[in-house]
Amino acid sequence: MKAMIYCERNESGGHSFYLVTQGREYFLFNQKYRKGVQAYFNKGVPFSQAMNYSKTHNDSALVRTMTKLPMYIRYIEKEYEIEIFEQTKKHNSKCYHFNEMSCA
Repeated sequence: MKAMIYCERNESGGHSFYLVTQGREYFLFNQKYRKGVQAYFNKGVPFSQAMNYSKTHNDSALVRTMTKLPMYIRYIEKEYEIEIFEQTKKHNSKCYHFNEMSCA
């Protein structure tokens, strides 16, 4: 299953962002409500499109939200030992560690 990011309105009127991957849901962060962010992330966005700045149409709130995502996703990767980014998958692969040990 591909990773997906979506937001919901929370009881305080802001957004709560979630990452869904491998059938599990992970909380990312909360932020204040912005109409453009709600329109983009409301139905869920595939991970590959979640940080695509060309889709922002110069919406500064959407750009700021997309800038936050990598930091929170890296935290989730470490906390729950999952792999979302290709860089993390490459780093955790056996071939990477084998080459690292042979070079030292």
